[in-house]
Amino acid sequence: MKLYKSQNEYDTEAYTNGLTALVVGAPVKLSSGKLVADASAPTHVVLEAAAANEANILVHPIRKDEQYSAILSANGSALNVGDAVTLNTSGLATATTASGVFRIEEFLDATKASGTVVVGKFI
Repeated sequence: MKLYKSQNEYDTEAYTNGLTALVVGAPVKLSSGKLVADASAPTHVVLEAAAANEANILVHPIRKDEQYSAILSANGSALNVGDAVTLNTSGLATATTASGVFRIEEFLDATKASGTVVVGKFI
């Protein structure tokens, strides 16, 4: 997961990581003042890899009006613009639309194959 288009692309915050390592692009939220992976209701996107319990991890707050890009973790040939998909804890977009949190606005590759990029917004 990466910020694709924003008015405030350098808007960052720093928090201490929780008990598990995080990868760049991971969707997270705060829990007891620490970052935890949360693909179902994220509030931030990780901007740098973080070891468990590492301090001062840079994250970007998710805003509903910003566009983000994500890589498809599975074949998305059945997906369409407007579908809301789930994410995994690494920030990859799945082909699952039940309980989706990321609405697709554009496919950057018409094949929609696993590994291709989609652009969308959090809902």
